[in-house]
Amino acid sequence: MELNKEFKAEELNVEGYPIIEVGKGKAQSEKFKAQTDFDFDPASLVDALNSKGHVYAYLDKEKKVKAIYITVRKDGEDFSCEERLLSDSIADDPVVGKMDEQVKFLVAQRATYYSKGRGYFLGEELPHLKQKSEGFNFSMAIVFALLYSVVFWQVFHGPTGIGIGICFGICMGLCFAKHSYLYEGPKEEDTKTE
Repeated sequence: MELNKEFKAEELNVEGYPIIEVGKGKAQSEKFKAQTDFDFDPASLVDALNSKGHVYAYLDKEKKVKAIYITVRKDGEDFSCEERLLSDSIADDPVVGKMDEQVKFLVAQRATYYSKGRGYFLGEELPHLKQKSEGFNFSMAIVFALLYSVVFWQVFHGPTGIGIGICFGICMGLCFAKHSYLYEGPKEEDTKTE
């Protein structure tokens, strides 16, 4: 993870290994356990979920679970990935580093929901994640404005429908704003020693 370099969340997706979030029902199911080719304790997954934590799993093309990341909520505002379980088939694969980066992002993102929240990954404190919005998505605004203008023109039979369509387009342009993120490094004044 590079500090002070913008990135989009989609860039962290691991090709060939989709990530899923595991709930209590799935964590306890025999089907989920049968999908893994390594041993794990379903009770530890449920304990993490009961503590308002999250469990993420990576699947391969055959829908076999290749990695499980267990995150817990600590002290109300902090989130920590405490455990990483890997299949022997990918343990030495560079793809694990990409999986780690995506889970670090998810943990840091959850921590940013709180003003003093911090994220941790396997004992290492993560830098603060900052979200930057581009504010307005013009292409989505135009598409929805045209779409809703036609729909509301049919309903109201006049310029009122076009006006409502344009308003909906503006709203959708705001709703579909593009976001980018960056990990903030320490500020210069934080690193100066006296």
